[in-house]
Amino acid sequence: MKEGGKRFSPPKRPEYSRDAVTNEVNERILVYLGRISSQFPAIQVVIGYLMAQPQRVRFVHQIEPGRSLGLAIAVHRRIELPVAPWQGYIQGVPVPEPYTWIEAARGYSAETVAVRVSTDDPRLLALLSPLIVADKAQEERIEIRDRMQHLRKEVDQVLDIYNELRNLMAIDKARQGELAKFLGMAEDEMHHLGQELNALKERLGDSQD
Repeated sequence: MKEGGKRFSPPKRPEYSRDAVTNEVNERILVYLGRISSQFPAIQVVIGYLMAQPQRVRFVHQIEPGRSLGLAIAVHRRIELPVAPWQGYIQGVPVPEPYTWIEAARGYSAETVAVRVSTDDPRLLALLSPLIVADKAQEERIEIRDRMQHLRKEVDQVLDIYNELRNLMAIDKARQGELAKFLGMAEDEMHHLGQELNALKERLGDSQD
């Protein structure tokens, strides 16, 4: 469009960071969760707490035992299940009363709050699904990296044994046959460890695509 001989372009849409998008999604989920759980005062209390800092919320498929802050929320509209609508955790220890949990959580103000939601509400499931998938993928990447680190340590140990055996073979001519057998075992072990490391590297690369 021209005005006064000048061309004006429509304003660009603002660019949002991934954190900003996550916060927006978290807020949307928390608002909707609060709306469908109005009959559960405990859930209303903790949602009010979470809404103050939605960026701290991480929706997960399971709460790890060692996590500092955890919340399990159950809201079923079609089928009633014999589970508590709310359960808090501090360092893996159950805290059944919401105000007690909030008071204890003040000591972990910089920590992420892991929230596991059990529900049969289709809209809530649709909102949660991509976040849960992302959480599972991140958990898998962490497990792969931990296993790779362990394997690298094993490779270093076997390599030390391999080099020591070669040194012994150069010195002890009388035990050549015995040492050669152990040397072959070390070579086989390094080969198997290397294969597993390469497979994990491929899995890690695929999970980051």
